[in-house]
Amino acid sequence: MSKILAVDDKKDNLIALSALLNALIPGCNVIIAKSGAEGLKKAKTESPDTILLDIKMPGMDGYEVCNRLKDDETTKHIPVIMISAIKTESEDLVKGLETGADAYLAKPVDEYVLIAQVKTALRIKKAEDHLRRQKDLLESTVQKRTAELLRTNEQLKHEINNRINTEKQYRMLIETMNDGLFLMDENFLITFANKKLFEILGYAKDKIIGMSMHHFLDVSNQRIFDEQMELHKKDSHAVYELTFIRKDGQKIPVIVSPSAIIDADGQFKGSLGVITDISKIKQLEAQLAQAQKMEAIGTLAGGIAHDFNNILTTIIGNAELALMDVIKDKSLRKEIEEIKKAGKRAASLTHQLLAFSRKQMIKPEILDINELLTDIEKMLGRLIGEDIELLTIPEPELWQVEIDPGQMEQVIMNLAVNARDAMPKGGKLTIETANADLNKNYFREHGIKEEKPGHYVMLTVSDTGSGMDKETREHIFEPFFTTKEVGKGTGLGLSTVYGIVKQNNGFVWVYSEPGQGSTFKVYLPKVKGDAEPEEKEQSPVDDLSGSETVLIVEDNDSLRNFAQKILHIYGYRTLNAENGEDALRVCKEHDGQIDLMITDVVMPKMGGREAAERLQPLYPQMKVIYMSGYTDDAIVHHGVLEPGLNFLEKPFTPEGLGKKVRKALGSEK
Repeated sequence: MSKILAVDDKKDNLIALSALLNALIPGCNVIIAKSGAEGLKKAKTESPDTILLDIKMPGMDGYEVCNRLKDDETTKHIPVIMISAIKTESEDLVKGLETGADAYLAKPVDEYVLIAQVKTALRIKKAEDHLRRQKDLLESTVQKRTAELLRTNEQLKHEINNRINTEKQYRMLIETMNDGLFLMDENFLITFANKKLFEILGYAKDKIIGMSMHHFLDVSNQRIFDEQMELHKKDSHAVYELTFIRKDGQKIPVIVSPSAIIDADGQFKGSLGVITDISKIKQLEAQLAQAQKMEAIGTLAGGIAHDFNNILTTIIGNAELALMDVIKDKSLRKEIEEIKKAGKRAASLTHQLLAFSRKQMIKPEILDINELLTDIEKMLGRLIGEDIELLTIPEPELWQVEIDPGQMEQVIMNLAVNARDAMPKGGKLTIETANADLNKNYFREHGIKEEKPGHYVMLTVSDTGSGMDKETREHIFEPFFTTKEVGKGTGLGLSTVYGIVKQNNGFVWVYSEPGQGSTFKVYLPKVKGDAEPEEKEQSPVDDLSGSETVLIVEDNDSLRNFAQKILHIYGYRTLNAENGEDALRVCKEHDGQIDLMITDVVMPKMGGREAAERLQPLYPQMKVIYMSGYTDDAIVHHGVLEPGLNFLEKPFTPEGLGKKVRKALGSEK
């Protein structure tokens, strides 16, 4: 059972957080602390598996608590997720991470982001604990085995001196060891090896005897071995790590624990040693490092997408403004329209970056998967390469599903990439859609545990690749499981597909045989009733003009000037500020009413949410529109916008801004 310590000075936050964790992480034990000092104390006494730590608390704040936790040997390994009352600029995020925090979130937190972070922290903690236990066990085993071997060696010498024949018992002892055992003379030639060492090195017994230890090592490991042996001659006991090369060329990381054999004159005559295969431990270390690398790449991708959305808002918006002015010159108009189209294509790429970093807004829509496939077919072709034939077979009257289009696109892309990797020499990729009425028998025949008979939309992705055996099929949806060589796969693609489909009440079925390719069938529930797909663009509003006073708070100069220009065109009066603190100054100098505040969420010095909260008492009737290029901020809740909050996603168009402003202020002027 996982133990989670929640530290927050607000009782309501602790109650809500405990309820959420208990609901979405079955079997977890939530421990609460109402202050930093209490949290520090319980971290030491309760030994939680992860800590959710509020930053702003009276007395000892979250930064100090995290610093103390990471400086204490007993608590430094516990993952810490810092939760801020408002997400500020990157230096504040850096400050939190510099204290040693493993993650940084903003309130109110998206429950899926929070749970994903908590589960990731729990998995990493579990892996780290496992690695520490393995390391301790390994060190203990090495020490124990070395001690046993020393005792055995002394017993052997004693028995030889007493001319007692225990050859049979001795061989039975060493042949049943789980580690490799060797005897080596003063010239490093192997004079004896047990069965386990033959298995580790991949050689037959008669081949190993008489061979030099150098034979199983490359140049760099030979140098390490020689340096250790020089020390070994002076100190009879040593433990060090090497990489052996098997007969088949495979590299095996091992721990070598030799014990020197010294004659009566004090001369070095060789070594008796233990060799332990640590391949599995190295695998766990590699998986942990890969998870940390993917987390860093995701954070970078989200930040890049955010910055690009600011730039694209200016590019697309000014292109639309230019089109309003260009009437007669058709050639110039065509060139401006090309700029606008290019900007929108770039905006689509930033959406993919946000999807990769899992910072995209999850907005379920009534969706026709056939239309989505048509939109991304060219992109799929570039993704899989020219040596793979792409064939799409859409169901003519396909039912609709309710899912976030970005998530659905991510499912298709991940399955396509998986299929491409299974066809390194080329082949055929087929994507098919169909309507499916499934009964209980179908679920039983296909071994699907969840029996949910009904109407489903089926997406089938088939390849003519290498295929999979039964053992591989049983593990493909596990995080970090991959059959690709080191550096070629993360093991996260199919687990992401599985997570998205399950989140949307669907399921995945796989059929594959070695050499016969693979087929993945994704089933998503049909939308009930006669729901229509959501229109991507609303019908134009007759009149977007107004005369109200609007405060624009945005740290990007180009974007701020662009928004001001649009609002002036529509007749609004504007005030400008480059961050939250500047907004407070502007309002202090302004004599009159402010009807609407349009603010970026994340800005230096003071973010938009805090600025709005501080200005609201001064202007009770003031409406607020939040805008952002990425959405893992204080305005996202349960994957969609918090009720009552107006949100404008970057990049936006002049008309989009005008509609949002007019809607927020109301139709009356």
